[in-house]
Amino acid sequence: MAGREALLRLLADAETGQIERVLVYKFDRLGRNLAETSAIIAQLEDGGVEVVSVTEGRDALARGMHLVISEHYSRVLSERTKDGLLKRFEQKAWTGGPPPYGYRIETTADGLHRLAVHEEEAAVVRWLFQVYTSESIGLKALARRLAKRGIPTRRCPTWTHTSVRRILTNDICIGRIVYNRRRFKLNKRTGRRVPVWRDESEHIVQSDERLRIIDDGTFAEAQNRLALHARPRRDTGQLLAPAYRPFTGLIFCEKCGSVCYRWTSKNRKGEYYYYGCGCRQRNGRDACDNMANIREDLLMDRIKATYQEVFADADSIIEDAIEEARKLVQSNRDQLQRVRGQIGELDKRIGSMTRLLVDPDIDATAKRAVSRQVGELEAQRERLQNAMAELASDANDNTARLAAAVRQALTEAQESLATVATPTEMRDFIEQFVGPMVLTADGEIVRKDASEPAGNDKAPAEAEALKRSIAGTGLEPVTSRL
Repeated sequence: MAGREALLRLLADAETGQIERVLVYKFDRLGRNLAETSAIIAQLEDGGVEVVSVTEGRDALARGMHLVISEHYSRVLSERTKDGLLKRFEQKAWTGGPPPYGYRIETTADGLHRLAVHEEEAAVVRWLFQVYTSESIGLKALARRLAKRGIPTRRCPTWTHTSVRRILTNDICIGRIVYNRRRFKLNKRTGRRVPVWRDESEHIVQSDERLRIIDDGTFAEAQNRLALHARPRRDTGQLLAPAYRPFTGLIFCEKCGSVCYRWTSKNRKGEYYYYGCGCRQRNGRDACDNMANIREDLLMDRIKATYQEVFADADSIIEDAIEEARKLVQSNRDQLQRVRGQIGELDKRIGSMTRLLVDPDIDATAKRAVSRQVGELEAQRERLQNAMAELASDANDNTARLAAAVRQALTEAQESLATVATPTEMRDFIEQFVGPMVLTADGEIVRKDASEPAGNDKAPAEAEALKRSIAGTGLEPVTSRL
């Protein structure tokens, strides 16, 4: 279900009692995986929500059969799609997606879509290879030159070193087309399809001189230069990731939203690490006007000092948590009273309609209509009773249990911080207990979903300001996952 935001909202609304019935065209609109779709339907039905297919009915046995057929059809459709793409590749047709830079798609007389050289973009490709192989220049500098020349990009707002690398490493520019280089696998945790690279023995290769833009010698020279500056590779062909720093991927630019990169500064006093806008570092000063940066060791000291203050002030945090819990308990009790009143009103309506059913002066047609209304009211009453049972359970004052849970969470956070030994372990701690942060234009750090700065230099209020910003409302992050 990851990534299916509308479905997740539906389940959340169903859980809070806002939905009585879900209508779908077919059951496979909820999903085509039998196990997962059955779990979704069970979750809805456990919350008192009826799931009905307007074309397949509501019978559970029929639903199971339709889901099995849908799952099988999805698998067969996937295989047929792969076979169709392979056949299209064998016919030297384009197998889908945007064409590479330097090429366009044209339709042949027999209706096939094939690649053809885009002369204007091909001139840019030749210029890139010529400059890269004849000058001592990096990919970022090449990207800046392209931007200064006013050459438009395909999709990105501006040229980047990754888009330049993609052009320089794409061997289609020497007329070599590779199919089956990768496949996509669904990451069920994020809901995104991620590429999985296939072994070179599984690749299917064609040569088409019509598509050649660069000669083999120039292309080989470019690959040699790229290899000289590349990081060591794994056996899988993927680049080795550098060691994580404490804030890798956790600080974002306030202006453009891009992740902040770490850079190093050396002077007579030593070596220091700073974080600044990654977009500005990649694409130059004109790409983002956030000139701010923050020193890694100073931010680290702030976070450690803040958490020491939090740990030392555990009793007041527990008191705050208990006070919030009591407010929630009172709210649940008030809502419980409202639900009881609604059930009382339904009982009165059901009673009056039941009397109509035994009235001899009312004809059979009217009684059937009244009977249907009684059935709907009974179902509504049952849902309210289920909601009342849950509210009654939530309305119990369990402050002692809550206090123990908060104290345990604080203890776990303290033990986790005490066992940190490497930058990677510190990053895991910060990701779990602090979360994403934003670098503002004035050099301050705030939590990504907070408006207060994560620190300032005003001594008396520093610990409290940091606690409020890094730890949310005073309870987060150390109790945010209870």
